[in-house]
Amino acid sequence: MTPPFLRRPGISPRRRFYFLNCLFAVLAVIALAAAGTAVAGTAAPPSERVLVTDVVDGDTIKVVRGRLQDTVRLIGVDTPETKRQGTPVQFYGPEAALFTRRALLERRVRLEFELPDRQGGSRDQYQRALAYVFTEDGRNFNLELIEQGFGRAYTRYPFRYEQAFRNAEQAARAAHRGIWNEARRAAWSDPARRGKVIGNIRTNIYHVPGQQYYDSIREKNRIYFQSEEEAQKAGFRKARH
Repeated sequence: MTPPFLRRPGISPRRRFYFLNCLFAVLAVIALAAAGTAVAGTAAPPSERVLVTDVVDGDTIKVVRGRLQDTVRLIGVDTPETKRQGTPVQFYGPEAALFTRRALLERRVRLEFELPDRQGGSRDQYQRALAYVFTEDGRNFNLELIEQGFGRAYTRYPFRYEQAFRNAEQAARAAHRGIWNEARRAAWSDPARRGKVIGNIRTNIYHVPGQQYYDSIREKNRIYFQSEEEAQKAGFRKARH
């Protein structure tokens, strides 16, 4: 439709055509700007590729960012404690730490962050960076910890993948995986049933009663097995002394 001011008498067809072209050009620019704003609103979240240099426990790692080392707390997941001061080692904590150690240590991963203004902030109370960890094959490792029963969904503050994490926890509970296996928890809580073969998660070596360093393994690094065969299937080798 031609605008009213272009229908006034005395405006030549050529000038009318010129004004219409200008109007369409302005509208096109406005449309492109609006499209750009929409794309920006759905842009990929901030991310960064880093090298994992150490594993603190199941949900905390150390990485190199630029030339500096930073501690990263995996967002949206909480694994059992192994190193919190004043808190005893919790059931399945060493197993979670071992899983993370074997999956991430000395490997390059992609950290994905929430937006800086997210409720809960970009760092926790201990100044650890909060991030999702994606492996080189694209797996969301935070989610995988929950799927395998090594941790529960931590939903105190909202986060991007919250519903998927909640669903994964429900599935792990239903399948009695890891921390949701009550029979295994009961055996771990009873020294007489816990298992006499002790594996060290930092060395991948197991010890049997009577060996030289059997009693010297720190509790936070211990995994208990019912037999040497079970330890070997889990990837541990026997101590020489």
